[in-house]
Amino acid sequence: MSRTLFALSIFCTLSTVVLCPQTISAESLILENARIYTVDKSKPWADTLAVDENGKISAVGTSNEVKAQIKGNPIVIDLKGKMVLPGFQDVHLHPVEAGVNEILCVFEPFDTIKNLEFTVLDCIDESEPGEWVLGSGINMAYLLERHDNPVEILDKISPHRPVLILDDLGHGAWTNSVGLKAAGYHDIQDDPAGGIIIRNKKTGKPNGVVLENAQQKLRNLAFPPTAKNIDFAYESLLKALKILAKNGITSVSDAGGYWPQGHHNAWIRAESEGSLTVRASNAMYIYPDIALDKQLAQLKSLYSNDANALVRFNQAKIYVDGILSQATGALLSPYSAGLRLSKDEQYGFLYFEEKKLKRAAKVLSELGFQLHFHVTGDYGARLALDAIENATQKSGPHRLTHLYLVDQKDFDRFTELDVVADFQLAPSSLSSDYLSFIKTFIGKRSKTMLPAGSIHDAGALVTLSSDWDADKLSPLVKIKTAVGRKNNGVPDVETAIRMLTINPAQALQQADRTGSIEVGKFADLVVLDKNIMEIPLEQISETKVISTLFQGSIIYDPMNLFENAR
Repeated sequence: MSRTLFALSIFCTLSTVVLCPQTISAESLILENARIYTVDKSKPWADTLAVDENGKISAVGTSNEVKAQIKGNPIVIDLKGKMVLPGFQDVHLHPVEAGVNEILCVFEPFDTIKNLEFTVLDCIDESEPGEWVLGSGINMAYLLERHDNPVEILDKISPHRPVLILDDLGHGAWTNSVGLKAAGYHDIQDDPAGGIIIRNKKTGKPNGVVLENAQQKLRNLAFPPTAKNIDFAYESLLKALKILAKNGITSVSDAGGYWPQGHHNAWIRAESEGSLTVRASNAMYIYPDIALDKQLAQLKSLYSNDANALVRFNQAKIYVDGILSQATGALLSPYSAGLRLSKDEQYGFLYFEEKKLKRAAKVLSELGFQLHFHVTGDYGARLALDAIENATQKSGPHRLTHLYLVDQKDFDRFTELDVVADFQLAPSSLSSDYLSFIKTFIGKRSKTMLPAGSIHDAGALVTLSSDWDADKLSPLVKIKTAVGRKNNGVPDVETAIRMLTINPAQALQQADRTGSIEVGKFADLVVLDKNIMEIPLEQISETKVISTLFQGSIIYDPMNLFENAR
């Protein structure tokens, strides 16, 4: 038994919180009578594979071929025609935050002011005296349409305790005067770097709503790295791991990286205690309102990139712009005139000045960090590509995520610069309602949004991620949606599978160990009840994950398919 699996088994005898891996006691495990899609172009299909005592794939082929190579007394599992794929990999999601968000009071995005007041009162009743009152779910644009100075609402209800209510998009927050003062925003004259403070048009004072990076100081104040908060972040991660296993996901990249909140400690603890059931290549958020040189000492101390570790902190998360639906995505051409934006708002918003962005990319890449850029607008994408061109490629591949708009002139640059293009092709982003909504912001450009197909055709490495818990997690839903898209979709199911297995493995610097079913790679596997290559496209999202294996250990098996292997 490998050292990692031994640690897992010891931890699981003590814990009932997480669905623990169940190690296989035999020298070998054989999965036979399966439809195994290997994602190995030289040998795409097999019906049998073997897993050794170290959790690695030791043979792939026909039943006779595999059994001829295996000595001893292996356990044999008859999969009765079920499909086996490499474990899915999600290069952009927020598993710790997903758990933390569960404890926040939930607000309806488009509620009445009176109902919002009632919800705030409920939040206060449910929270501990003296602590921040915390909630989420408000749509800030809708709130500002209903009240031009919403700080008054919170001040009336909670004049002495700080309140923080996060928006429904992850790019804004609503606070009271106590919260504004705690962050130093109560008497600030200009916007902080990378942030926007909305002001009362009559008085010029902050009206309680802040956008983009301005919310991060409030988040850090509301979620300090106390022992209690870090313990909760750890418990939240354990819950998230169960959900990931249920969805067949065995590798991730936590795209949050808010290190002042101590979330990285949850990952470190999970690995040290043997409770981790994914391999993770995680990001560190780069704060635009803190001088880069002041951040470097902490970033250097947190950096790790040991290929043998389950957790690595080897990525720098850099926001270039905001989001299109808030008119903060950075555009080459102005937003629609109907929005009546001021002259300095018509092209969106940047977290960093171009010179500072390029310096950050160069310095961080030279330290070994992969660059992970948040971009939604076409100007934002161009600036990120320019920054990568100015950076070192040794720590790459670097990547851009979201990519709602990309200018056609930049398509080939992804291939030329070896940049990964990461998309979230979720049903919510492709629905007719959303397209009609976003058209009011960017006009006819909405027809060319999320150009995954075009950038794939240009030869770039494309991945599909979830941005969970901002959107649906299921890789099977993503496959169905991406392939079913009429314009700029993924050409076929096989390509979509690659975008969720071997492509992200390349993006995460682990294609030599994961991403395909080949001898010598870890047995990170997902078993599906149907062969998604042979069923109608509409049925793919209804396909069920039957079992998930991580390094040969069973981490999800509700139907006891692997009962004989325990």
